[in-house]
Amino acid sequence: MTETLPEAQTPVKQALRPRPAINLDNAFFFESLTERGELSIQQCSDCEELRHPPVPMCPQCHSLHWAPKAMSGRGSVHSYVVLHHPIVPPFEAGYIVAVIQLEEGPRVVMNLEGVERETVQIGMPVTVSAERMDEGLVLPVAHAGGRA
Repeated sequence: MTETLPEAQTPVKQALRPRPAINLDNAFFFESLTERGELSIQQCSDCEELRHPPVPMCPQCHSLHWAPKAMSGRGSVHSYVVLHHPIVPPFEAGYIVAVIQLEEGPRVVMNLEGVERETVQIGMPVTVSAERMDEGLVLPVAHAGGRA
């Protein structure tokens, strides 16, 4: 006979972040975050154009050849939004999502941490690091003030 826990003692399952759609074009992006802790961007092997989000063909020269290139992790806030509604667990009201202009040129969307909402500024310097969200997910996160 199995014992039923009273409702107050029932373990609460923590909500997980939504999972990204991983495909042949972007798998390298998530693998580099998970396996090496680095942010890699797609680079055309012919014209060396950096591009994000990853796509099968270079928009500059139309080449189908590319390789991942590790980024420095340095950048600045290009744009941002403070999300208040709708809030879906595990997120909490008031978190910041920013478009980060990487030092190398491409822009990447990610969470911004280490700064109060009231003090976020366009152009402020950030450092991007790979952070484990849960057992199965690592994502890039920007930190104000240059935390690596």
